[in-house]
Amino acid sequence: MSVALAVETISRRAYEQLQYTGSAGPMSAIEDPAVLDRWRSECADWRGKYWSFTTDDRGVLRLRPINVAARHATVAAA
Repeated sequence: MSVALAVETISRRAYEQLQYTGSAGPMSAIEDPAVLDRWRSECADWRGKYWSFTTDDRGVLRLRPINVAARHATVAAA
């Protein structure tokens, strides 16, 4: 039996900064379908759109799924 893993949700701005440095991207950039299948089965709260590299406690970069917070509509001043 697999255990559901928590998926971090980051701000749109944080995602864009990570994407700029090549440390995050859209799901379509992952070419191995086995990775995506595993994430879908292990991460029930993953929305299936984004990934990032994160550093573990030993300083090793790990590929993991992330969620990106929705953009908030801005109201123009009258």
